[in-house]
Amino acid sequence: MIADRIENCAAYYGLHPRMEEAFAFIRKCLTEQTAAGEYEIAGEELYAKVFRYSPKEQETPRFEAHNRYIDIQCMAIGSEYQWCLPREKAAAVSDYDEEKDMAFYAFTGEGSRLHLEKGMFAVYLPEDAHLPGMVDGSQQECVRIVIKIKR
Repeated sequence: MIADRIENCAAYYGLHPRMEEAFAFIRKCLTEQTAAGEYEIAGEELYAKVFRYSPKEQETPRFEAHNRYIDIQCMAIGSEYQWCLPREKAAAVSDYDEEKDMAFYAFTGEGSRLHLEKGMFAVYLPEDAHLPGMVDGSQQECVRIVIKIKR
Protein backbone atom coordinates (compact mmCIF):
# COMPACT_ATOMS: atom_id res chain seq x y z
CA MET A 1 0.00 0.00 0.00
CA ILE A 2 1.12 3.51 -0.81
CA ALA A 3 -0.53 6.65 0.58
CA ASP A 4 0.34 10.19 -0.46
CA ARG A 5 -0.97 13.52 -1.73
CA ILE A 6 -1.80 14.04 -5.41
CA GLU A 7 0.92 16.70 -5.81
CA ASN A 8 3.47 13.90 -5.21
CA CYS A 9 2.00 11.43 -7.71
CA ALA A 10 4.89 11.71 -10.22
CA ALA A 11 7.09 9.84 -7.73
CA TYR A 12 5.03 6.70 -8.48
CA TYR A 13 4.93 6.76 -12.29
CA GLY A 14 7.57 4.03 -12.45
CA LEU A 15 5.39 1.49 -10.64
CA HIS A 16 3.42 0.63 -13.78
CA PRO A 17 3.50 1.81 -17.43
CA ARG A 18 -0.05 3.22 -17.11
CA MET A 19 0.45 4.99 -13.79
CA GLU A 20 1.03 8.45 -15.33
CA GLU A 21 -2.12 8.09 -17.45
CA ALA A 22 -4.08 7.05 -14.37
CA PHE A 23 -2.97 10.07 -12.37
CA ALA A 24 -3.74 12.38 -15.32
CA PHE A 25 -7.37 11.22 -15.13
CA ILE A 26 -7.43 11.78 -11.36
CA ARG A 27 -6.01 15.30 -11.71
CA LYS A 28 -8.69 16.07 -14.32
CA CYS A 29 -11.41 14.88 -11.92
CA LEU A 30 -9.98 17.03 -9.15
CA THR A 31 -10.20 20.18 -11.28
CA GLU A 32 -13.50 19.46 -13.08
CA GLN A 33 -16.74 18.24 -11.59
CA THR A 34 -16.98 14.62 -12.70
CA ALA A 35 -20.30 12.77 -12.50
CA ALA A 36 -20.54 9.46 -10.68
CA GLY A 37 -20.11 6.50 -13.02
CA GLU A 38 -17.61 4.36 -14.87
CA TYR A 39 -15.09 5.85 -17.31
CA GLU A 40 -13.08 4.00 -19.94
CA ILE A 41 -9.55 5.33 -20.24
CA ALA A 42 -7.76 2.49 -22.06
CA GLY A 43 -10.30 -0.31 -22.30
CA GLU A 44 -10.00 -3.02 -19.67
CA GLU A 45 -6.33 -2.13 -19.20
CA LEU A 46 -7.19 1.12 -17.41
CA TYR A 47 -10.57 2.46 -16.32
CA ALA A 48 -12.08 4.53 -13.54
CA LYS A 49 -15.12 4.53 -11.30
CA VAL A 50 -16.31 7.73 -9.63
CA PHE A 51 -18.44 7.30 -6.51
CA ARG A 52 -20.56 10.03 -4.89
CA TYR A 53 -21.99 9.06 -1.49
CA SER A 54 -22.59 9.98 2.11
CA PRO A 55 -20.54 7.70 4.37
CA LYS A 56 -22.53 5.32 6.56
CA GLU A 57 -21.54 2.86 9.25
CA GLN A 58 -21.15 -0.58 7.70
CA GLU A 59 -22.89 -3.38 9.58
CA THR A 60 -20.41 -6.02 8.49
CA PRO A 61 -17.37 -4.34 6.95
CA ARG A 62 -15.13 -6.59 4.85
CA PHE A 63 -11.74 -6.18 3.28
CA GLU A 64 -11.60 -6.70 -0.48
CA ALA A 65 -8.70 -7.71 -2.71
CA HIS A 66 -8.17 -8.13 -6.44
CA ASN A 67 -5.89 -10.46 -8.42
CA ARG A 68 -5.80 -8.72 -11.80
CA TYR A 69 -5.99 -5.02 -10.94
CA ILE A 70 -4.14 -2.40 -8.94
CA ASP A 71 -6.48 0.12 -7.28
CA ILE A 72 -5.75 3.80 -6.90
CA GLN A 73 -8.32 5.39 -4.61
CA CYS A 74 -8.38 9.19 -4.41
CA MET A 75 -10.69 11.49 -2.46
CA ALA A 76 -11.96 14.38 -4.58
CA ILE A 77 -14.45 15.65 -1.99
CA GLY A 78 -14.78 14.76 1.68
CA SER A 79 -12.83 12.29 3.77
CA GLU A 80 -13.07 8.76 5.08
CA TYR A 81 -11.08 6.05 6.78
CA GLN A 82 -9.64 3.21 4.75
CA TRP A 83 -8.03 0.11 6.19
CA CYS A 84 -5.29 -2.06 4.72
CA LEU A 85 -3.99 -5.48 5.74
CA PRO A 86 -1.55 -7.78 3.96
CA ARG A 87 -3.74 -10.25 2.13
CA GLU A 88 -1.73 -13.16 3.53
CA LYS A 89 -2.85 -12.16 7.06
CA ALA A 90 -6.54 -11.80 6.15
CA ALA A 91 -9.16 -14.49 6.73
CA ALA A 92 -11.20 -15.16 3.59
CA VAL A 93 -14.99 -14.98 3.90
CA SER A 94 -15.64 -15.67 0.20
CA ASP A 95 -14.02 -17.49 -2.65
CA TYR A 96 -12.30 -15.38 -5.30
CA ASP A 97 -14.80 -14.31 -7.99
CA GLU A 98 -12.92 -14.45 -11.31
CA GLU A 99 -15.54 -12.42 -13.18
CA LYS A 100 -15.60 -9.57 -10.65
CA ASP A 101 -11.88 -9.94 -9.79
CA MET A 102 -12.72 -9.79 -6.11
CA ALA A 103 -12.43 -11.75 -2.90
CA PHE A 104 -13.65 -10.66 0.53
CA TYR A 105 -11.93 -11.01 3.89
CA ALA A 106 -13.05 -10.58 7.50
CA PHE A 107 -12.51 -7.21 9.12
CA THR A 108 -11.47 -7.65 12.74
CA GLY A 109 -10.00 -4.21 13.38
CA GLU A 110 -6.49 -5.36 12.51
CA GLY A 111 -4.36 -3.63 9.91
CA SER A 112 -3.45 -0.04 9.20
CA ARG A 113 -6.04 2.73 9.29
CA LEU A 114 -5.57 5.58 6.84
CA HIS A 115 -7.45 8.87 7.01
CA LEU A 116 -7.92 9.70 3.33
CA GLU A 117 -8.77 13.39 2.86
CA LYS A 118 -9.43 15.54 -0.20
CA GLY A 119 -6.44 15.38 -2.56
CA MET A 120 -4.98 12.23 -0.99
CA PHE A 121 -4.69 8.85 -2.67
CA ALA A 122 -3.89 5.26 -1.76
CA VAL A 123 -2.49 2.62 -4.13
CA TYR A 124 -3.50 -0.94 -3.30
CA LEU A 125 -1.70 -3.83 -4.98
CA PRO A 126 -3.14 -7.35 -5.31
CA GLU A 127 -1.18 -8.25 -2.17
CA ASP A 128 -3.19 -5.69 -0.17
CA ALA A 129 -6.61 -6.40 1.31
CA HIS A 130 -8.29 -3.01 1.65
CA LEU A 131 -11.47 -1.58 3.08
CA PRO A 132 -12.58 1.84 1.78
CA GLY A 133 -15.60 3.94 2.69
CA MET A 134 -15.37 3.84 6.48
CA VAL A 135 -16.99 6.71 8.38
CA ASP A 136 -14.56 9.22 9.88
CA GLY A 137 -17.13 11.39 11.66
CA SER A 138 -17.15 14.27 9.17
CA GLN A 139 -20.68 13.54 7.86
CA GLN A 140 -19.70 15.25 4.61
CA GLU A 141 -20.67 14.05 1.14
CA CYS A 142 -17.76 12.22 -0.49
CA VAL A 143 -16.56 11.82 -4.04
CA ARG A 144 -13.99 9.05 -4.45
CA ILE A 145 -12.19 8.24 -7.68
CA VAL A 146 -11.11 4.61 -8.09
CA ILE A 147 -8.70 3.81 -10.90
CA LYS A 148 -8.31 0.18 -11.97
CA ILE A 149 -4.98 -0.68 -13.64
CA LYS A 150 -4.59 -4.14 -15.11
CA ARG A 151 -1.49 -5.71 -13.66
